[in-house]
Amino acid sequence: MSGYAQHPLLLATAIAHGVLSLGHTAKGLDQFKHPSLNTLPTALRGAIKAGWYEGSVFFAIVGILNYKWSQTGVVGLADKAIASLLTTLLVGAGSYYYKTGDKGTASTLAIVAILQGLGARNASI
Repeated sequence: MSGYAQHPLLLATAIAHGVLSLGHTAKGLDQFKHPSLNTLPTALRGAIKAGWYEGSVFFAIVGILNYKWSQTGVVGLADKAIASLLTTLLVGAGSYYYKTGDKGTASTLAIVAILQGLGARNASI
């Protein structure tokens, strides 16, 4: 099975998470230019930036995990729990972005949530 995606929705989800990682990083770099960020205490400003980059790396890790699942399927309770939590996180974050006016990010996360949920369901073993 090496290198062959038996679960193409999860392969698409892996790619989507890679794109999310890059987009998340780019959006952060743009938002870090906002002058109001410099009015925050140094520790808070540092936590915001570190957390943003952690989010970007998280999306990359999840992309790799989905790539693995595209080859192996979503096997066992731990994989199913992780896939469920990922879908829930994407829906929740997307809802928050929507409520705060960032409909583009909300739509993107909704699409990835659908891919994640359907891909995991179809690949559950």
